[in-house]
Amino acid sequence: MQELLDELSRVLGRGVSVDDVTGRVVGHSAQTDEVDAARVRAILARRVPPEVAEWQDRHGVAAATGPVRVPANEALGFQGRVGFPLRHHGALVGHLWVLGEVDPAAVAGHLPVLAAAVRVGERAPVRVVVALDPRVVRTVPAADPPPDLAGHVGVSDPHPPDRAGAAYRQALAAAELSALDPALPRVARWSDLGAYRLLLGAEPAAVLAGLSDVLRTTLEVYLDRGCDARAAARALHLHRTSLYYRLGRIAELTGRDLADGAARLELHLALKLTRLGRRP
Repeated sequence: MQELLDELSRVLGRGVSVDDVTGRVVGHSAQTDEVDAARVRAILARRVPPEVAEWQDRHGVAAATGPVRVPANEALGFQGRVGFPLRHHGALVGHLWVLGEVDPAAVAGHLPVLAAAVRVGERAPVRVVVALDPRVVRTVPAADPPPDLAGHVGVSDPHPPDRAGAAYRQALAAAELSALDPALPRVARWSDLGAYRLLLGAEPAAVLAGLSDVLRTTLEVYLDRGCDARAAARALHLHRTSLYYRLGRIAELTGRDLADGAARLELHLALKLTRLGRRP
């Protein structure tokens, strides 16, 4: 990558750098006299400062499909620059940054080669975090806590870096639903969404994983009868003690509290979607 960046810098007459999707600085050319304080900090720390990442995100960098002009910010020591998304096999792996103005045509031919050279965090999983107002997008290592952002915020499940697009869609849905449903927390994780995940296309098999056919039947009969244990036991020809044992196993295996209405809704919907999927 170093040779690629040095050659591009020579052609453009400007310093260039590359960040991966987590904000880690993975390469940079020799910097010219025009280098700004924000780039110097990023190069020394090997990571884009959070306040600089936020400024870039405000201008649509995370969702961009082409070059993005990010204006100067004197308070950040940030000179105006152009960001180019780097995509490898269709997946966003990072961004190329060129200080000042640049003709996109002079850069376009270098982008595929640079994208192929980006090592995406050795495949370490990441989470995408989205805030709605103002719109801010962050990609963070999966083990790190989400950044402290204002307003309604969505957090994705862990994803490999080359599936950051799917993680972004999860995080955006979680943020939007957090704003719409007061039952959800202000900072909502995809895993908090319950039945909404199924309505958005998640696989019901993941909700019911680990349940045998007997336990699935028990759960469906119990839910179909409005969680009336007596009626469910009668329909299943079980003693209520045996029913309660099975319900305990279901709660243990699914990780869901059957006394929680939202959890019951998610499980019930998963069962019915599974039946729907068996249509010829």
